[in-house]
Parts: sequence; C-alpha cells; structure tokens
Amino acid sequence: MPAIVIQGVAATSAFLAKTSHDILVSTEKAITEAGLFIKAEVVESIAGNRAEPKSVDTGRFKNSIATTKPSPMTAKVETNVDYADILEYGSSSRQPRHHFTNTAERNQIKVKDFVTAKVKKAI
Repeated sequence: MPAIVIQGVAATSAFLAKTSHDILVSTEKAITEAGLFIKAEVVESIAGNRAEPKSVDTGRFKNSIATTKPSPMTAKVETNVDYADILEYGSSSRQPRHHFTNTAERNQIKVKDFVTAKVKKAI
C-alpha cells in the first residue's frame, strides 16, 4: 500500500506558534498604547479642548487621570478624585460633563482601527 507523506508539518506548526505569539505581543502593546491615547483624550476633554465643557479649577481632576493595566489585554483609564462621578454624570445642581463616556464613544473606531493595524502588521 502506498504511503502518503505530508511534509512541512513541523515547520508550519512552528510558524503558527511564533505568529500567534507575535500577534499576542502586538495586541498587548496596542492596547497599552490605546489606553495612553484615551487618557490623553480624556485630559484634553477635561481641559475644555473637546466638545465637553471645561472641568478645570485647580487641575487636580485633570492631573489625576491615569492608565492602568489591571489584566492582560486590558487598559483602564481612571481617576481617584472623589468628585469625578459628579462631573461625569451630573447631580441635581450640576449638568453632566461625560468626559470619559464621550471620549470612549468618540474614539471607539480609532482605537479599534489602531489595534487592528498593529495585529495585521504582526501577521
């Protein structure tokens, strides 16, 4: 009975392993960079350089914006000031400013395209 020999399996497996690793590394870097981009956009929003009203009095809120990496494939843009929720969502005496919400919505496609481009480059 004739034998069927498939050549290149080991090389293909090695290529796929390396490529998947490169894609993961590129995606992780892209998410980190996207988080830093969104942080900068939130700061610009707070400073009054975007569609939202300016929210700078002392600069404490604007200077508190930080990007963290709570887990792989995640970037988080946040603040620790106690009055951030009032500025973001408003109160009975203050209109909401939506610095975080509007920035995320405004840049959703940009971030997706940025991460996609980095992944395609890794392939």
